[in-house]
Amino acid sequence: MAEEHEPVGEDTDTDAAAVTVRAAHQTVFTVHATLANEVRPTEAVFSGSQAACEHATASSTDPGVLAASVVRFTVDELGTRRGVAMFVHGRRQQVPYVSDCRSIYAGSRKQ
Repeated sequence: MAEEHEPVGEDTDTDAAAVTVRAAHQTVFTVHATLANEVRPTEAVFSGSQAACEHATASSTDPGVLAASVVRFTVDELGTRRGVAMFVHGRRQQVPYVSDCRSIYAGSRKQ
């Protein structure tokens, strides 16, 4: 006797509602890169901080990139933005939003 399965890839109203509820309070980690003349918009979004930090570490060594930052957000909750880590030349900085070498300051310009 053949087993019956639900069609794969089709959403039902119940499934869509469940996804919305799960996503409503999900914590995500974004990676942003700072260049000499610009701060790039969000480059990537991750569900875990380790993957985001690994990507930021690698991005911080790209040509022209002064720093790469990881920021934590909770979806659908205002005021939850927090700096997690900043990487300069592949090295994690002591304070998550300030370069240890102070070669980067507000406005994304090198001193």
